[in-house]
Amino acid sequence: MPDAVTMTGITKEFGGVPVLRDVSLTIRRGEVHALMGENGAGKSTLMKILGGIHTDYGGRIAVDGQDVRFASPRQAAAHGIAVIHQEFNLVPELSAAGNIFLGHEPRRFGCLILQLSLLID
Repeated sequence: MPDAVTMTGITKEFGGVPVLRDVSLTIRRGEVHALMGENGAGKSTLMKILGGIHTDYGGRIAVDGQDVRFASPRQAAAHGIAVIHQEFNLVPELSAAGNIFLGHEPRRFGCLILQLSLLID
């Protein structure tokens, strides 16, 4: 079975300043990874490339053994890849899951499914 995701030789520059140089990452099914490093190390940039947000980069990405080059986050999502951005603007009335899926709520039979919760003082 092929690896879930393989990123090989990823490079990215912003205004001629190198941010990523020859970065490789392999994610196998069933594994959990932590991408750690100092501020400015390129962690977010690497994930934005994988998520189809940054489309101008060098290197190769394969999903399930097939080469891909996402032109948008929607294309990445079609392959099961989504980036959950670190945001401090949460909706306090929603659960953690509700905030994660905000804007991507599940639908059934064309209708939006909402989970309502009441706050009782």
